Amino acid sequence: MKAVLRWLGRVAASALTFVLIIVLLPYVSRIASAVMPDLSGAALNTSLLLSHQMEASSRLETAVIEDEGLLNSTTNAMFIGQVQSVSIKYTYRASIGVDLSKVQMKVRGNTITLMLPEVEILADSITPDQVSKDDFWYPLTEERRKKLLDDELALCRERCLNDYAASQDALDNTISAVESTVSGWLKAANSNITIRYQWQEKTE
Repeated sequence: MKAVLRWLGRVAASALTFVLIIVLLPYVSRIASAVMPDLSGAALNTSLLLSHQMEASSRLETAVIEDEGLLNSTTNAMFIGQVQSVSIKYTYRASIGVDLSKVQMKVRGNTITLMLPEVEILADSITPDQVSKDDFWYPLTEERRKKLLDDELALCRERCLNDYAASQDALDNTISAVESTVSGWLKAANSNITIRYQWQEKTE
């Protein structure tokens, strides 16, 4: 009889413990969340928001370069010599920045890492300001004028990439611009989420 009572006592104690666990579990979860918040869900939602905004915004301009130049070209003919001379003063303009649609993201806990693509020329143009020519024997056609300007545009683009786009100033300005843009998007988001920035590894 005593053994049966002891068994019933153990069963009743186990049942009471189980009921207490069920009743107190929501409160324990709330207390644990308050002490050690799990922000991984919030970070994931924030990363989706950023991804949407970057796809919509696409290109972020961080600098505008303007430079003046002079294009000189001559054409010679056999037995005659120079038959055409062209000089074109021009203005080159370039918009430099990053394509936000190429940004990659990693989410770990409450930290989002934005991996930025290389700085690039988003758009550029060359505008002829003054054209001087000596082309009596070989008139300058519109097609040739356009070809000369297109070739000069390619040279200006290369110089711009080498001189500015790859410089440390361009990289620093880009990170600053991206930080400012992202902080504007996340004003109403969870302030406990950490955003970090790094450059994507260059591919050969």
